[in-house]
Amino acid sequence: MSALVLLACSVQSVAEERLRVVSLAPHLTELAFAAGAGESLVGVVAYSDWPEAARELPRIGDAYRFDMETILGLDADLALAWRGGTPAGVVRQLEDLGIDVLWIETRSLAEIASALERIGSRLGSLETAREAARKYEQQLAALRQQNDEQEGISIFYQVSAHPLFTLGGRHVITQVFEACGARNVFADLDVEAAAIDREAVLARTPELIIAGINEGSNDPLAIWRDTGMVEQGHTRLEAVDPERLVRPTPRILEGIEYVCDLVRDVDAGT
Repeated sequence: MSALVLLACSVQSVAEERLRVVSLAPHLTELAFAAGAGESLVGVVAYSDWPEAARELPRIGDAYRFDMETILGLDADLALAWRGGTPAGVVRQLEDLGIDVLWIETRSLAEIASALERIGSRLGSLETAREAARKYEQQLAALRQQNDEQEGISIFYQVSAHPLFTLGGRHVITQVFEACGARNVFADLDVEAAAIDREAVLARTPELIIAGINEGSNDPLAIWRDTGMVEQGHTRLEAVDPERLVRPTPRILEGIEYVCDLVRDVDAGT
């Protein structure tokens, strides 16, 4: 058999063996592409908007509600599930339908690298995934080194204003702030997210309040503008695209750089 025929057979074999994968969370979609396995995806959830190719894939629901009929119609072999987010009942439904489930955990900055390798290993792109993980770890280490002498300002992160929600110690954003030498004022809450009241925030007098800009919202920081801590210049207000800070993928490095710039400005009094 000629080398050309052998190569053709090899390419055909890889194509036949490629898994047909659905992603059950936007960050898992992004991780799959970053791990070099985007071509295996046949369905994704709402808000899977990065990279651009993800926007073209069929939608199978959102992060908590899924269309099992659509998933079956896509002939999926494997689902990427978000440990801590994907409902266990959904996973049982998928497994009952004969679809394997790969759980991915990304509750820390370090786990982003391991998630890339785990996805790459299962989806046949391990070399690309390892390189992506290596590059991510190097950039994260460099950011931490650049900011290890910051004074540790306090930050309140606002998910939404009505109701008022924040992110606690279990959420990766706490480590984002720590990478900049800062601290999450609600890091003592042993949860990923929590509803709180305005007075609880005022009592902790954060030096910086960062609010995620939600679709359709006007001024997410309006509830703080008339407070004494802002009027007297003790607290700075900033609004940001939340994907830059809370989506646990390699792009979170951009969010860390953004926060670190804010922290340096607050330290310098600018």
